[in-house]
Amino acid sequence: MSQDALTPKREFGIGILRGNLLWLVICQCIWQFTTNIPSPYLPLYIQRVGGSPVDIGFVKSASALAGLFLYPLGGYIADKQGRVRLVSIATIVYAFSFIPFAYAPNWQTLAFASFFQNLVLFYAPILTVLQADSMPAGKRGQGFAVALSIPSALGVISPFIGGYLVDHMGILPAMNLIYLVGFGAGIFVAILRWFTLKETLDPSQQEKIDFRNIPKVVRDSYDSFLETMRWMPPEILALVVMQVMQVFFIGMASSFWVVYATTYIGISATLWGLNSAIQGGVNMLLAIPAGKMMDKLGRKKLLVAMMAVTPIFPIAFLFIKDYYTLVALVVAVAVCNSFLMPGFQSLLADYTPRNRRGRVTSAVGSGNFFVDIRGTMWGGGMLLFIPLAIGQTLGGVFYEYNPTVPFIIMAAGLIPIIIWAYFRVKDPKSIER
Repeated sequence: MSQDALTPKREFGIGILRGNLLWLVICQCIWQFTTNIPSPYLPLYIQRVGGSPVDIGFVKSASALAGLFLYPLGGYIADKQGRVRLVSIATIVYAFSFIPFAYAPNWQTLAFASFFQNLVLFYAPILTVLQADSMPAGKRGQGFAVALSIPSALGVISPFIGGYLVDHMGILPAMNLIYLVGFGAGIFVAILRWFTLKETLDPSQQEKIDFRNIPKVVRDSYDSFLETMRWMPPEILALVVMQVMQVFFIGMASSFWVVYATTYIGISATLWGLNSAIQGGVNMLLAIPAGKMMDKLGRKKLLVAMMAVTPIFPIAFLFIKDYYTLVALVVAVAVCNSFLMPGFQSLLADYTPRNRRGRVTSAVGSGNFFVDIRGTMWGGGMLLFIPLAIGQTLGGVFYEYNPTVPFIIMAAGLIPIIIWAYFRVKDPKSIER
């Protein structure tokens, strides 16, 4: 079977949104409207059950460190035996990770729940692989933009709902309800993925994995990770260095935007949720034009231009005194993210052969680069978890010392990343299918 035959071209759908990509977007829409609701309010939840800023950093770092254990296994299985079954089974397990969040009596339980949730989230990079496999090679800027924007559009109301529930029910009963809804939605998404997604790995490249010998499978997956690191061309390594610096500096402040806003600016949880809705709406409006511009003009020119203004954001945040100024900042951040997020995903997919995408994405993440006001920091990879954990831990320590310090360090850290991107990131001369 040829590689071109693996990507259906006349399946049900509209435009580029067909086959696997259509079903992946539908599942992500359900995810956005349910399971992503509590993410912006987790730091407030940690505070409510007795956690300090240092404890918030610890909970977040525990989540990051969990990825070190199974991410290589996910990428290895995806590239050897296929993507779809792995994603479907892992989604079921992931759904159950919401249960301990719902009934956490203290911040230590939330730390355990965060660790377990990211432990079983090793399949997340494989979703990006399935998306890349299911897009025409020359239109990945548009494809990733659509895949990001439609769920964001349908999910714009969910953070507002979460904030409303937190303000009117109280943080504990609201988070209990939200996480239980997430559990039900996760089970439904797992079933939908199982019955709708089609395998994209060429049958001639699939290998039988003997799961009766789990230690050997795990060992082989880590050997494959090391082999993938040796294989990486300079273009991908340039993205790796940039991603490592990004998750460290942006991760330092990522947990504390909402904490600072509610404590020092006087923003309610409902208004913070409305901000998330505004950000999602801007992403929706700009996604397709941004994707088309990147496909036509190239990634680097637009990406570096957008990156150049990102150091301004954390500094400007510290001078905000009212809600309307905060809205203006959120809109500016969303405009930049509309280019940054799909642009880096496209670059990574363009440089990576189809039969290596699982392992490469598990190693270096999904190619995401964005200013993380909402505190999600999604798209992790093996090489990113340690710098992310260190950044989040230090962020908690610095925030407790002085709440402005994580934001100042983030702004300073973004400057060398921009310089690195200008000199080292290149548009691909040929695009992998």
